[in-house]
Amino acid sequence: MVNSTVDGVARQFSRAAGSYDKLATIQHKIAAQAMALLPVNTGTLLDIGCGTGVNTARLAAQGYSTTGVDLATGMVSYAKSRYPHINFLQGDAQVLPFAGNHFMYAFSSMALQWCASPDTAMSELYRVLQPGGLASITVMVDKSFAQLDAARQTIGLASATNTMASHEQWQQAISTGGLKTLTAQNTHYTDEFDDILSLLRSIKSVGAGTRLTSTHKQHLSRPMLSALGQAYKRNNQNLLPLTYQVSHFLLEK
Repeated sequence: MVNSTVDGVARQFSRAAGSYDKLATIQHKIAAQAMALLPVNTGTLLDIGCGTGVNTARLAAQGYSTTGVDLATGMVSYAKSRYPHINFLQGDAQVLPFAGNHFMYAFSSMALQWCASPDTAMSELYRVLQPGGLASITVMVDKSFAQLDAARQTIGLASATNTMASHEQWQQAISTGGLKTLTAQNTHYTDEFDDILSLLRSIKSVGAGTRLTSTHKQHLSRPMLSALGQAYKRNNQNLLPLTYQVSHFLLEK
C-alpha cells in the first residue's frame, strides 16, 4: 500500500474499534467458519488483521500460542486493553514485523482484501510460516455489495464500494507466493436491514466503507438517500439484503 492508503485504512478501522464487535455480526460468522478450517493445536499462530483481538483470543482459548498484528493502532490498543495476556503489535500485512519461519499457523479473516497487492501479502505469509505450516485465510472478493451497487446505478450514482480482487486472483497470488492450496471455497454471506441508512451505517461502522483510492466520495443528501432506498430491491421478507462474497482458503507451506 502507498502511505496515504495505509493511513486511510488505519484511521477508519481505528475509529471503528470501540463499536466493531457489537456491529460486526456477519464478520463474526465468517471468522467462525475460517477457524473451523484449522486443527485444534498448541503451536504458535499469527492472526493477521486481528482487529479488536476477539478472534485472536478465541484461538488462544483453543490452545494456540497467539500473536495478533493489525494496521490500525486504535485496534491494537483496544485489543491490548481487552486481552492483556496476548501479544498484539501494529504492522502491515504486506511488511510483517516478524522473522522468517516464525509461526506454525496463521489466521486472517476479512482483512487481507485491504492489501494493495495480494501477491505481496501471500509472499509475506509464506515468509513468516514455518515449513509445513498451515494458514486459514478468508478474504472478501469481487461482486460483494452487488445489491448496493445496482441500486446506486439505478439512480445514476457511481459505485461507492471498493474494487476487490477476485477468487481466481487470490488463487493465483497464493500459487505465486509458493503456498499450496488445501481448501478453496468461494461463498456468500448476506445481512439484512430495515432501511437504507442502517445498511450504510453497517458498512461504515466496521470499516468496510474505506476507499482504497483517493477518489472523492460523494455525500448523500436526504433526497438521494430516499431515492437510494426506493431503488434498492427488497427480498421476500421486505428487507434490504447486503451480500458479502467471500473466499475461504486453507493453505500449506
